[in-house]
Amino acid sequence: MKKVELVSIGRIIRSEGKDGTLKARLYQKSWREPFFRTIYIESEGELRDYDVESFRIVRNSPFIKLKGINSLEQAEALRGREILARPEDFPALEDGLYYDFQLLGCLVETVDGRELGRVVELITMGETSLLVVESGGKRLEIPLVEAICRRIDPAAGKITIDPPEGLLELNEV
Repeated sequence: MKKVELVSIGRIIRSEGKDGTLKARLYQKSWREPFFRTIYIESEGELRDYDVESFRIVRNSPFIKLKGINSLEQAEALRGREILARPEDFPALEDGLYYDFQLLGCLVETVDGRELGRVVELITMGETSLLVVESGGKRLEIPLVEAICRRIDPAAGKITIDPPEGLLELNEV
């Protein structure tokens, strides 16, 4: 498994207790039950998989116990490391819903068929997100809102937008 094939789901904050339990910060706050049975952590340039032994939420903080991490020292060695999971391990969503990572690489075109480029990044600020589209050597920031993004089809790798007048010229960065 290569790191580019995985999705970042959080970060290990610190060890918790002598048994190797880890306190984590997960990027998706709504995960009350883990969908992942295996996670991946990069250590010393090598990507390693860990089976999840247990997962619990205490005072809105997630705690993860990994098989093979059984001491405070082993847990501390993972402090600050990114937690990765396979995209295929994510639970299926209802029609019309998608995960942010599924938008990366999607082709963005206007409702009249003009291809703008591909999504290279998502910028999230609170409840608002922007699609960053690489377009002819320029980067366009397009608000990820229903009024502009008329059709989002991650399975087809395509996003159709209806930008208001001047948005594409104004947003060049």
